[in-house]
Amino acid sequence: MKDLGSIYRATKLKDMDSAALVFAILHEIDAHRVDRTQLGNAMELATAAHLSQKRIGRSAYPADPYIVHPLRNVLRLIRLGCTDIDVLSATALHDTVEDQPQEIVSILDESRLSEGSNQQAALELIADRFGAETSRLVAAVTNPPTDTEISKAENNAAYTAHVAEVIQDPKVFLVKFTDFVDNAGSVQYLDDEVKRTKLAAKYAPVVEVFVSALNVNRGLLGLTQSGIDAIDARLTALSQSLTPF
Repeated sequence: MKDLGSIYRATKLKDMDSAALVFAILHEIDAHRVDRTQLGNAMELATAAHLSQKRIGRSAYPADPYIVHPLRNVLRLIRLGCTDIDVLSATALHDTVEDQPQEIVSILDESRLSEGSNQQAALELIADRFGAETSRLVAAVTNPPTDTEISKAENNAAYTAHVAEVIQDPKVFLVKFTDFVDNAGSVQYLDDEVKRTKLAAKYAPVVEVFVSALNVNRGLLGLTQSGIDAIDARLTALSQSLTPF
């Protein structure tokens, strides 16, 4: 019988559906001796919270269940050599407080639902279930509310400034890096040229922000040299793919 883990490792992230991603992650965390219980619980909660959402995919995959995005991010980090359970759990949950706080509160403690944003309650409930550090990382990568009165250029500049600030923290860097790679890396595959151009304008300046932060955090990320080299290579590839637009 073939080793199933090797089959998943030979498969590109973009070619995996949510089931394949989960099994690939389970094989990797067993090999890396990562706490299966906490990460499994985080992935399950994220899956439940994102059930109603779809995500625009590549040309050949026009729409995916949203959960494939955080699951790809988790698997990418593990393949880079990350074994920090708080980083991996926060990666699984990274969009839940920003996009689905009501769902998080409804699932974990419905009695705390309010008519407001529910973001703070969601973060507190994540802290109760997964620990303060996981909650802190999720809070750090949750984008602040957008001012609808500012221009697109101003909004992009605010996004770049926010990323530059939060990724000075090595753990936040890892969570945000894998999220950024998944978002920015898909731009070149979008069919809509107008959207492709707009997103490239948003993401291109952020590549250099990550390069600068990586130079500061190289020895603090808890990765092997091969993991650091892979991040370097990915940022270089992103810079090239975003530049022409």
